[in-house]
Amino acid sequence: MMLENTLKKELTDNELVEIVREHDPERYAELIERYQGKLFAYLYRLTGAREETEDLLQDVFIKAFRNLRSYDTSRKFSSWIYRIAHNEAVNHIKRRSLKRFIPWEDITATKDMLVMSSSEEGADIAHMREEERQEVDKVINRLPFKYRQVLVLRYYSDKSYEDISEILGKPINTVGTLISRAKKKMALEMEKNNQKNNGGKKAI
Repeated sequence: MMLENTLKKELTDNELVEIVREHDPERYAELIERYQGKLFAYLYRLTGAREETEDLLQDVFIKAFRNLRSYDTSRKFSSWIYRIAHNEAVNHIKRRSLKRFIPWEDITATKDMLVMSSSEEGADIAHMREEERQEVDKVINRLPFKYRQVLVLRYYSDKSYEDISEILGKPINTVGTLISRAKKKMALEMEKNNQKNNGGKKAI
């Protein structure tokens, strides 16, 4: 039994897919276990609603199971199922006309976009950091969806440019361009906010 469990853990995604397709459909639960946490986090950051995310996640796994035989095992399973999740999220957002997205709580995850101080900073600096985080949240919420999605995949799901290319069905150079433009737009919006804040109060 212990050896069997060890062998299960050593299986690659594609090996497990073959077993599910040809021998034991019930082992699809292992694929769900591997990806439910990651996909939940990804979908949640796009929709900003826990219940909607839970429903979407179920739809993703159902659709993936139904299309498992058409999946090409020469490709990466992670990119394939992330693309299904991406399409489900886009369709959901279009149907619901959602304009809001989950704030980026952990700004440290954006790496080259912001550099945060250590957790030992004083309360006054911590307050400034919180205000900065809220300002960044507002800027991100104003970005078009095409920019938000690549930033979420890159900085929160830690996907490579190659993975993002496959998930979104776009050339790698297009992915790089989108990420670069998104960061430039963020920087421009942040600069506008700073100028507005430093320019004194304005009538609403």
